[in-house]
Amino acid sequence: MEPIAEHPGTEAGVSLFVKRDDLLHPDIQGNKWRKLAPVLAKVKKSYPGGIITFGGPFSNHLEAVAVAGRVFDISTFGIVRGKHVDLDNPTLRAARNNGMMLFPTPKQEYDDCKNRGEDLLGRDFPKYYILPEGGATRMAVESCSAIAGEIITQLRLGHMALPPTQPLYICVPAGTGCTAAGIVDGFGHQTGQVLVFPVVNKDFDAATILELLEETRLRSATERLALERRFSIVRDYEFGGFAKKSVPVLDFVRSFQAQTGILLDPIYTAKMMYGVYDMLAKGDFLPGSTVVAMHTGGLQGWAGFRERFGVE
Repeated sequence: MEPIAEHPGTEAGVSLFVKRDDLLHPDIQGNKWRKLAPVLAKVKKSYPGGIITFGGPFSNHLEAVAVAGRVFDISTFGIVRGKHVDLDNPTLRAARNNGMMLFPTPKQEYDDCKNRGEDLLGRDFPKYYILPEGGATRMAVESCSAIAGEIITQLRLGHMALPPTQPLYICVPAGTGCTAAGIVDGFGHQTGQVLVFPVVNKDFDAATILELLEETRLRSATERLALERRFSIVRDYEFGGFAKKSVPVLDFVRSFQAQTGILLDPIYTAKMMYGVYDMLAKGDFLPGSTVVAMHTGGLQGWAGFRERFGVE
């Protein structure tokens, strides 16, 4: 947990921290490590064929699974969206260099496999673990649920008292919503919320989070209502949708790194942190509250982003 001393909410007495999940593992960063860790043990025990998974041509998930396969001696296979993708772009080249076999697939077939992977592939490949796009599994949600408790503990270890009545906001970027769902599940603070910043501009809403939580266990109507109160979707910082270039966001990334020494990734944390600073400037957080922004890793995404957009 890294405190940010100067920010737009300083005068209002808001405390800002960055939870540095980008430092969790030297090769498999952030939420990718949290989501993969429980899966790898299961694969090693029960699926000798390895892992089959899915991703776009610049997928952080594909690269992370490939690295995990190399580190833990697991065979990996990536079904890539797009029949004519460049297998030599930085992301896919890194995946191949880490031992992943790649299978470019037309979008319609890709969508069919992604949405019905177990049904379509499980019978023909029973010794392989079919890992959903982005690593969004029940085990991943459960693994990410530890994050909220870690934050409370780290604040206390940092000698920052956090009474139940003092608002706590945990801010997290979201693609599939898996990491956010886990944090919502583990969030037990009396006041405050989990603020979810989607990086996609469609097909993501509160139901996305609730459906992921339902997959971990059945909830009563009362439990479901309580979960809904724990989080809000922040829709104002998508900047055109997934992996789109935004000059204001890139400018913010540079200034934030110059100020703090922390590099944000271009797809997820950059948009979220831009939003957090904007909300701090507008006074959207209660005075005296504590705001913790999740750095979910993904720094390897810069290589592909630079190739696509030519940014420095």
